[in-house]
Amino acid sequence: MVSTTFNDQPESIASIEEFGIALNRFDRSPKFEIWLSVEGGPSICMLRNGKHAWLMYLRFEGDSGFVSQGELSTQGAESYELANGQVDEYPLAWCIDVEQCYKALAYFFVNDGAQPGWVSWYAT
Repeated sequence: MVSTTFNDQPESIASIEEFGIALNRFDRSPKFEIWLSVEGGPSICMLRNGKHAWLMYLRFEGDSGFVSQGELSTQGAESYELANGQVDEYPLAWCIDVEQCYKALAYFFVNDGAQPGWVSWYAT
């Protein structure tokens, strides 16, 4: 079972069909934080600010994890508002296409927390 939170609010999602409907709803928000977690196992997070989005994958609680790797030549940073209201900046080089982020979340959901292999990951 994968638990889902959207901007720190738990979502009751039991199937990939329900997850797809939830993603459509989430997509209407230009800024957000999504977490998917397998109890006692891996988690994946997506942060979005408009057209910029990136992923973080943690194998277990306390793991330093991995971040998505976009265009290495991309310079600069983007601000993201976390669910707790804190604003942090992260490198634009971590950003990948928003739709790719959604596909990675769906893959994680249906594969019991597996790390999407087609995403380029950078160990932090």
